[in-house]
Amino acid sequence: MESLNSRQNTIFRFIEEHGSIALRDLFSRFDASEATIRRDLATLEEHELIMRRRGEAYVLKKNLESAFTQREYRNQGAKQRIARLAASLVEENDTIILDAGTTTLEIAKLLVGRSNLTVLTNSLPVANIFAGSRVSLLLAGGHLFSQNMSTQGPDAEAFFKKVEVNKSFIGASGVRASIGLETLNPYEAEIKHLMVQSAKQVYAVIDGSKFDTAGINVFCTFGELDYIITDEAITDEAIVQKLREENVQVLTPDVR
Repeated sequence: MESLNSRQNTIFRFIEEHGSIALRDLFSRFDASEATIRRDLATLEEHELIMRRRGEAYVLKKNLESAFTQREYRNQGAKQRIARLAASLVEENDTIILDAGTTTLEIAKLLVGRSNLTVLTNSLPVANIFAGSRVSLLLAGGHLFSQNMSTQGPDAEAFFKKVEVNKSFIGASGVRASIGLETLNPYEAEIKHLMVQSAKQVYAVIDGSKFDTAGINVFCTFGELDYIITDEAITDEAIVQKLREENVQVLTPDVR
């Protein structure tokens, strides 16, 4: 969002992911003073993105309803290029996980015409893509997290604990340079972690903007990845060196 700094964008995305959050919990999540966070919240209110009431911060209804749609069209060209490369790596008779995200949704759109393919997901939009297709679909149950249109909680976690797949395609909210991939929602982080553990090969599908974006909860170290599929070469030398050390291969639409 224009005119917001990186921390303010991260704070808004964090509130957006939850719909609402107690201010005391918000203060403990960020490496900034309470006064600074309050100023950031005031800025978000001025932009009519949130409101504060009774010790909580809320996403305004108009923003909550359009949150997934907004993310779907953000950097869409990059996501589609990533998706085309990812889809080309899915083979006949594969069993794959597509996590709940806008890049994985683009992958689903490219796989809908396949047969002899099994897809596991916790994403309602991804499941809807495959409805009526010849793809074998397994949808995790659980609590509906409306901001991301996905299932979460103990039932969804139990589902992914007991499966094993050929490939997982996992998105992220951000990248922590020395560690790995992050997301804003701790419940989503647990699901993504289980998806990583369930796969023989793990593909992170993240556009270039995610390398400059902060997250909150690390769900996957670089060492747990086999591949990163992104739309452009990674320019952060610290990340590049870490990926070399962990033998993670980076794939872009132009270089396989």
